[in-house]
Amino acid sequence: MLTFPEDYFLGETRNDFYIEPMMKCVWAAQLEVLEVIREICERHKIQYFAAYGTLLGAVRHKGFIPWDDDVDLLMLRKDYDRFWKAAATELPGDYHIQTPYAVEDYSTSFGRVVNNWSISYDKERLLQYHGCPYIVGVDIFPYDTVPLNPEQEMRQIQTISILLSTFDHYKADPDSVQELLPDLEILCDTKFDRSKKLTSQLLQAVDRASKKYSNTKGRSVTHMAGNEDGTYHFNKEWFDSSILLPFENISLPVPVNYDAVLKTMFGADYMTPICSITHDYPFYKKQTEALKKSLVDRVKRGEQISL
Repeated sequence: MLTFPEDYFLGETRNDFYIEPMMKCVWAAQLEVLEVIREICERHKIQYFAAYGTLLGAVRHKGFIPWDDDVDLLMLRKDYDRFWKAAATELPGDYHIQTPYAVEDYSTSFGRVVNNWSISYDKERLLQYHGCPYIVGVDIFPYDTVPLNPEQEMRQIQTISILLSTFDHYKADPDSVQELLPDLEILCDTKFDRSKKLTSQLLQAVDRASKKYSNTKGRSVTHMAGNEDGTYHFNKEWFDSSILLPFENISLPVPVNYDAVLKTMFGADYMTPICSITHDYPFYKKQTEALKKSLVDRVKRGEQISL
């Protein structure tokens, strides 16, 4: 279990942004999940890197970006597939894998390690995760080889785009997607099980399409679901090795050429902080609201509530 100075969990202002005490608890809990991932990766010699806001935070803030509430990692495809195989048998306690292959009704094409399936105010849980009762996790993104042939890349992009659009339509109107399945099966050379929900099956197809050229000699890699226009490329050699940078009270591996990676992700002026919250911050508000609704419903049914 990681140790933190007592004042770490106090609210504070960084870069003119106030971080509430519970967010500090959430950060600490996420670092505990990171430690579990690190242990698995070290046992199996799996290479991983801080990615996106986590990489930027390591370089610019030596920790979390003040207005960030999650942790992102990336792995090249070979390591990504090896990690999930190892994690399936080695994750401890109440930890779980979330991928399109492990969860039937999944919502993203990349994977995630979470510390539980539910919120808990159990004393042991709060102690283990530094006062955080919420479900916390770490996102892990696969980076795949970009084909050398631009026409192959464009067909790959179009296939993934069609699958992701179909996924979105299916969530909104499942019945409308059924008539599209024969064409999708031809496009992806696969079969969909019509007796089950299609959400994870569509995302599995995205994953298979993403790694189609991973064993080729392409010089670039990318997260395929983010390569919509064919320009989101990273030189493969940027990920040949890693260096460790401080991140809060631990160290995180970052790409050896992190400057080039960050310029590709965020532009040349990435060291200039700009407060930009791109999703529902903080994420745990949704969990709190869901818990409140559940408790209200139980009270209405006359159930006894104990915490």
